[in-house]
Amino acid sequence: MIHEVILARLPEDASPDLVEKLMVETRMRLLKIPEILGLSCGKRIDPTQNPYPFFIALEFESLSKKRVAYQNPIFTIFLSQVLQPAITDSTTLTFEMDPGKDVRFS
Repeated sequence: MIHEVILARLPEDASPDLVEKLMVETRMRLLKIPEILGLSCGKRIDPTQNPYPFFIALEFESLSKKRVAYQNPIFTIFLSQVLQPAITDSTTLTFEMDPGKDVRFS
C-alpha cells in the first residue's frame, strides 16, 4: 500500500476561501478516480509551525496504480486547472505502508 502526501504553499495574499475551494475541488474530482483508494485533504491549524496551508493525502494499492491514477485525465485536468494555478510550491512525500515489504517491489 502506497501513501502519498502533497504539501502545498499558497501565495501570501491567498484568501481563506481559496483553501476551502481547493478542499472541495480536490474531493469532488479525485474521488472519481478508481485507483485512489483513500483521499484526505485539509488546511493547516498553526501557521507559525507549518509553512504549508494545504495538503492532499492519497492512498494507492501499488506504485503502478499510482502511475495509472496520475495518468488519468481527471487527475491531469485537476492538476492543470485547479492545483497548479492556486499554489506557488509543493513538496510530495511517498511512503510504503506494508511492514516488512521491500520498497523496491512496491
